Amino acid sequence: MGAFLSLLRRDLRLALRQGSDSLMIVIFFVVVVVLFPLAIGPEQKILSRVSAGIIWVAALLAAMLSMDRLFETDYDDGSLDLLVLAPHPIEILVLAKVLAHWLTTGLPLIII
Repeated sequence: MGAFLSLLRRDLRLALRQGSDSLMIVIFFVVVVVLFPLAIGPEQKILSRVSAGIIWVAALLAAMLSMDRLFETDYDDGSLDLLVLAPHPIEILVLAKVLAHWLTTGLPLIII
């Protein structure tokens, strides 16, 4: 449990230092949700029918923007090798990284 919490804290600190990534995701989400009705048209029935789908697709696309950076920084600085060689189960470490990613990307999208 100690490795999980320390890796979670580390990834949250790194994500907060690079605040532009979370801001970019939120801005992308807002732009997609705002511009999509302009492409569909002003009809209220159509907009009310597809609005939930638009929000889900925009959230998934916004979350995918940062998926490549989930392990990239650890790979670049060599800490990914150390995580794999650690005596802790790799599933726990990956879960900590995924939770940190969700807290920095998914949670701001839910708050909006």
